[in-house]
Amino acid sequence: MEEWDVAERRSELAVSDGIAVFTMTRPEARNALDLDLRADLAELVAEVRANDDIKALIITGSGGVFCAGGDTKAMAQGLGPGHAIRRRVLSVHAWLEDLYNLDCPVIAAVDGPAYGGGLSLALVADFVLATPRARFCAVFGRIGLAPDMAMVYTLPRMVGVQRAKELMYTARSFDGAEAREMGIVLAVHPEDELAAAARALAGRLARGSRVAQGATKALVNQSLHNDYRTMAEMEAAVQATCFDSDYHRQAIARFGAKEPSLYDWDRMIKEGEHE
Repeated sequence: MEEWDVAERRSELAVSDGIAVFTMTRPEARNALDLDLRADLAELVAEVRANDDIKALIITGSGGVFCAGGDTKAMAQGLGPGHAIRRRVLSVHAWLEDLYNLDCPVIAAVDGPAYGGGLSLALVADFVLATPRARFCAVFGRIGLAPDMAMVYTLPRMVGVQRAKELMYTARSFDGAEAREMGIVLAVHPEDELAAAARALAGRLARGSRVAQGATKALVNQSLHNDYRTMAEMEAAVQATCFDSDYHRQAIARFGAKEPSLYDWDRMIKEGEHE
């Protein structure tokens, strides 16, 4: 297992068996996204992008809280003039867009509140797992702000425009069960089973091809705002890359030799692999 030196950090990163687990560790501040934690997230994204041995990423919080959003203490002290705030908001997107497009599966494991920027952070993951006590809220409207951290991009695509407006305009909270009904949450697990469930999902996904999964994510993320011809060209380009990967060649060789598939989701579930 590899670990960051977490001195002076707001987080911990542990990597083992191809799975990276990033844990926000500001429970005394409800894991609010101060500048230090945002810097940790930026470094996380760079680390995962550069490390081909990482096959899946789990993002979670500590102390029964996922992330309470922005640092309200800093807001109360003032963030400077408008042009400084604009730069600060845009600086987040320097790493957030890379996280959204990261070429491996990303799982948000949400226990407790995921408010404001915390909800935004969960929404850029590929899969959100939650507990019964998870609470979600596009809280920005309560303090006279518009949503940020890409929520106006991700949420309408996930739940539809009308529902997204309702959640953002009202700034109401909702639990994991309702989040699952809306399509935000993939599955709800008991608090003491969330970490294991996230790791089990990550473990199965890690058996797949990072090249193919990354290409699939790139295609899906681009599909909602490109025309058919553009997507066809992108499909042809990424498929050429996938055909040329070692993973594909090995998978085809195993198929020809009538050996078990490298990546058989049904078999993994049946055999309880990584559970």
